[in-house]
Amino acid sequence: MEKVLLNNKYNNHMKKRVIAYLQTHWDREWYREKEEFNLRLLEVFDEVLKELKEANAPSFYFDGQTSAIIDYLKFRPEKLELVKQLIKEKRLFIGPFFVSADAFLVNLRCLIKNLEKGIEYSKNLGCHDFIGYLPDIFGHSRGVFEILEKFNIKNAIIWRGTGAIKSDIKVRNICTTRLVEGYFVDILHQNISAQNLALQLENFLDKIAKYSSNVIILPLGGDHLAIIKNANEKIAQVNKYLKKYKIELSNPFEYFSSVDFKRAKTYDGEFLDNSQNNILGGVFSSRIYQKVQNAKLMHKITRIIEPLNCFLNLNYLSNIDYAYELILKNHAHDSIYGCSTDKVHKIVDSRFEKTDEILNGLEKRIIRDFHKNTKKPHYVGVFNLSNYKSSGIVRFISEYKLKNAQIISKTKGFCDSKLYDINQVPVTEDILTLYEQIVEIDEQKPMCFKSFEPKKPVKLTTISKNSIENQYLKLSVENKKINILDKTKNSLYENFITITDTKDLGDSYNYAPASMPEILIPYNSKIIENGQIRSVLRIFYKDLLFDIILNNKDKFFDFEIKINNKKKNHKLQVVFNLKKLICETFAQDSLGIIKRKCDANYSLFENQPAQKPFELKTNSFPMLNFVYAQGIGVFTQGLNEYEIYKNELRIALLRSDGIISNPKCASRSIPAGPPVLTPDLQCLGLQRVRFGLCFTSKKENMFKFSEKFLNTQCAFLLDKTIKDFTFFETDKNKIFYGINKEGQGIFYNLKNDKIELANIKKI
Repeated sequence: MEKVLLNNKYNNHMKKRVIAYLQTHWDREWYREKEEFNLRLLEVFDEVLKELKEANAPSFYFDGQTSAIIDYLKFRPEKLELVKQLIKEKRLFIGPFFVSADAFLVNLRCLIKNLEKGIEYSKNLGCHDFIGYLPDIFGHSRGVFEILEKFNIKNAIIWRGTGAIKSDIKVRNICTTRLVEGYFVDILHQNISAQNLALQLENFLDKIAKYSSNVIILPLGGDHLAIIKNANEKIAQVNKYLKKYKIELSNPFEYFSSVDFKRAKTYDGEFLDNSQNNILGGVFSSRIYQKVQNAKLMHKITRIIEPLNCFLNLNYLSNIDYAYELILKNHAHDSIYGCSTDKVHKIVDSRFEKTDEILNGLEKRIIRDFHKNTKKPHYVGVFNLSNYKSSGIVRFISEYKLKNAQIISKTKGFCDSKLYDINQVPVTEDILTLYEQIVEIDEQKPMCFKSFEPKKPVKLTTISKNSIENQYLKLSVENKKINILDKTKNSLYENFITITDTKDLGDSYNYAPASMPEILIPYNSKIIENGQIRSVLRIFYKDLLFDIILNNKDKFFDFEIKINNKKKNHKLQVVFNLKKLICETFAQDSLGIIKRKCDANYSLFENQPAQKPFELKTNSFPMLNFVYAQGIGVFTQGLNEYEIYKNELRIALLRSDGIISNPKCASRSIPAGPPVLTPDLQCLGLQRVRFGLCFTSKKENMFKFSEKFLNTQCAFLLDKTIKDFTFFETDKNKIFYGINKEGQGIFYNLKNDKIELANIKKI
């Protein structure tokens, strides 16, 4: 023993410095349900506080998110003062996020709200030191790093998606380190000799050292793991046997203060390289029904409700904040990814349903307070909250049939004038027929209110059993193939749209095709609507209805698909057959537009099975609302995955699997989680999805098409006209993304690809 100590003392000056920190990664809900994880959280964090209080460890880093400490203190309120004391002493670090959210499925405003809530709570407990801590997110979007900079957070820690690059880099303007071997390091949790622990650590640190500078960062902990007991003593004993390294138990802030990032290579910010570790890309198409609901609610709260509350000086901030909290809880990375137990996803559904109720109630009250009808309405009021001039159609529901409107559906229910009048209580006799209607309106400026008297529409769509067209577009079904004519350029795309079905033996994390795609063949088509304003053609497939919706003046097709899913373990995709190989795409990410290179000839099916310890690369990518290639744009509502193969642009409509992690998944060689069966993941029964198609020479135009498709307008009936007014003047080079908690506008600058926060000069 003395010889070992003497040798280590002699060689200490030659040893590489390792800054280690104690941590646990906390999934709010995953392979167990939230309440079970809460019980484990109490046990885990009780021990953390005990070890810190007894000075058995210098500090603890609590996963970069505040939701776990919020849950803990809900059940242990008596620990609040101890938590505050440890934070003040810089021995416990929390925040800055509310939850560890995926950034490919979440819009920019929700990401900012996530940080707003996390930082506010952290500061209330006395924590003012923050790192953008994202070690388990399945790849990284550029928007996160832009947001960190806006919040003056200068450092970040990441892992997945980076590939074999140096550990210390700059991402946009953020000093960033990647955890070369990941955040899950449970070596020191073993009850074995210090000598054996040192041997394992030496080998582990050798792998990290290949990519590191003169200092190495080492996380100690893992998913839901308790703190290492007597960590100070354990590290001291292990250090006696380490030959090339000396571990210093500290915190990540010490690491960033010890590393020189001046010469670090700068990256743009997107990381989707799975050559070194799994990014589990199948999560972008798991449980699509929840991603559809997420897209609807994010758009409504960020682009309709919150802006109106600000612009009209209303007092619904607390209600909006509660709705955000429900949405953000669903943005925790295992929840929105669709890779948790069925019970967890029932809770996810419940939170979405609550959010929907809140936002609908707020919208009705905003309309009620803005204008109260006293007699039968004849006009339409429209808040256009889009970045663009708007014309064409608006939609509303009323018990009144408005002149020159087209009725598109009927339901039974209470009218708004009864339901939202606190001096009345609706009774059984008040149930009425409610009409969903559309009317055409004249051009309207962006970010303004205008009232219209609907004019008699001039029918511009033509429809037959096999075709539908207006002055811009035509779709026809010929010989069981779908052709589209871009009339503006007189360009015909033959056999342009197909729907395919592929056997999938993957799991919630990874798509693993077990066959080549089968092309589904339509067997009939039929006119569903032949209205004065819009027409609808339906194409019939086995267990699938494909509706093509075309409005008089629109330059895009609106597609709705109803799937009666009776099959298990398969994937449905809509395929657009472009005229050339697709070598690059432009997609919307959480920041703006991202350009991606594609290997058009790569086939996931032909490269299976994956070799240990790797995950096969794919030609599938995430998108927020749209993807663009070769002058063709596809915009969606919650369809977040597209795939490229040769000249085919494929959009995932449904992916049906029945297990969280399949140990025999051919596209991934090692488990990504426990093999828990998840029957609801098969998505059996009725599924509804929606997407659109346009032709445009400029990729920037996709924002305009997408906003119109997603309906960034709020329309309602009036009994008299109201004077027009504008909220603020827009800038054609800046895309408005929402309002932050200070009332500033959040903008994406098309010219410099950056976020800008600006005070809005209301008119």
